[in-house]
Amino acid sequence: MALRAARLLRFAEATGVTNRLLLTMSSPAESICISKPVDSVTVPGTEGTFTVTNNHSLIVSQLKPGVITVRDGSDNKDYFISDGFLFFNHPTDGSGCCTAEVSAVELVPTSALDKDRASTILSELLAAPKDTEWDRTKAALGAALVNQVIKAAE
Repeated sequence: MALRAARLLRFAEATGVTNRLLLTMSSPAESICISKPVDSVTVPGTEGTFTVTNNHSLIVSQLKPGVITVRDGSDNKDYFISDGFLFFNHPTDGSGCCTAEVSAVELVPTSALDKDRASTILSELLAAPKDTEWDRTKAALGAALVNQVIKAAE
């Protein structure tokens, strides 16, 4: 914890960033951004979509499949998340910069999604035999995830 705070302090002092939300988004495969100063991030929580800005109340939230929108000034970037967690912490130094960490299973820019391929996979899932409880569950969960991919790709 002390090491993370020291790194954050060095980052904030080195760049002169104050009173901004420092966003880290990563999956096991890659880190999209590390302590990037942004205005806000909108995430698909399991209880509904919500937006986090600097000085938000402390929160840990499970995320469901959907679109994460990162706002920095007039620039918006959208990412698809399969599922994961959001951790929001208040500043541990004098910079006034709160931290938001998105830890995802899969996290990709929405521009990388292929709607036609997702539609093909959905058709295959729905056409597959559903003889056992496992087959029915796999088809239902897969269809729910692929439907979110299709929605995000639009």
